[in-house]
Amino acid sequence: MKYVVPSAVLLALFGILAVLISHNNSQVVSFDNSALSGVNPVGGALDHIMVLLSKFGREFIWIPVVAVLFVFGKKDGRKTAVFLTIAFLILIPLGSVIKSEIDRQRPTVPDDRLLIKNEHDASFPSGHAVMVSAGATILLLTFNRSRQIVFSIILGIEAMLVAFSRVYVGVHYPMDVIGGILLGCGVSLAVIASGRYMEPIFTKVNGKP
Repeated sequence: MKYVVPSAVLLALFGILAVLISHNNSQVVSFDNSALSGVNPVGGALDHIMVLLSKFGREFIWIPVVAVLFVFGKKDGRKTAVFLTIAFLILIPLGSVIKSEIDRQRPTVPDDRLLIKNEHDASFPSGHAVMVSAGATILLLTFNRSRQIVFSIILGIEAMLVAFSRVYVGVHYPMDVIGGILLGCGVSLAVIASGRYMEPIFTKVNGKP
């Protein structure tokens, strides 16, 4: 139960931020516009890397991660894969509902700074930040014995880069990403905290009677 309080705090902070954004709080809007304008594409290879991370760093990385952990992760890996699957199944519809309810418009940036131009859904929270932060949190907290930690740290770095890339390519405000991280981490901690109720699932996936 040690993760319950941190989860509650993160989700409460997300709720406060969501209310501020839904009411177009002037300080939040000012911060977002200022911070977004300070993240300028520099051109060249970095732009291409950020576009690749933004387009493919979520589903094309994290779905295979779950599959690899189920198949090759042994007891710890399969348990982590269960946590990841449950967190993702909660966050995908939850994130969509929140996006629809708040309905924040995507940033308006000049064409030369907008590296991805086909984003049409609402902006808050960043769905990419929600998913990758949840995944990284679960990995770092549950798949961290011996050499496992190397795998988890690499994916934690990947998650941070994906979240940053969403601002870099011009499709999200910084607060969209921060909100996504708060929601993703908060829900993932709640899922881990509920682990003792999942023992029948863990027993089944590990092939025990």
